[in-house]
Amino acid sequence: MARHKDDRKQASREAILKRAAERFRREGIAAVGVRPLMADAGLTHGGFYAHFASRDDLVAATLEYASEATLGYFREALATAPEGQKLERLISTYLRPLHREHMGLGCAVSALGPEIARQDPETRQRFDVRRRGLVALLAEHLPEGGQPEARLDRASIVFATMMGTLQLMRIETDPAVVERLVAAGRQAALRLATQPWPAA
Repeated sequence: MARHKDDRKQASREAILKRAAERFRREGIAAVGVRPLMADAGLTHGGFYAHFASRDDLVAATLEYASEATLGYFREALATAPEGQKLERLISTYLRPLHREHMGLGCAVSALGPEIARQDPETRQRFDVRRRGLVALLAEHLPEGGQPEARLDRASIVFATMMGTLQLMRIETDPAVVERLVAAGRQAALRLATQPWPAA
């Protein structure tokens, strides 16, 4: 009986996090209230505190959840990429029209970056652990060479290029310009990722 209750509680928490992750990315963190979010998940408002200590706790947990889902998605994409093409697969999977069109299911950093920067330090720290996971995944597929810190720094800049391109794609209303941004962003990110490492 206790196991069943725990499973049901975990399922409810997952439902809240899934809906919050979609709505935060699509509408913004500040725009989503707890009451309508709980209703979205098919739960009562009164049950919120059985899962989260506060709204800040919900925000942090949701950002963790969204980032973990994104990381899992890219790991799956890499798993089917031929050897020698994994870096290109990662960049092209991130920079594609489908990612532009489905903000509620995409990268939380791109969708919520400015709002995340305004969150309390604990929330930012909890989220940043997951963001670093994405950067580390990118760093794993950079060309050989470079010190570990330098590899992570370069991966961060490549990721920033991808993220900025995606944001421009979402702002742009002309489909032809979006296509050009996709191509130029992929090319720029790949060039940054593969440029020679400085001599020691």
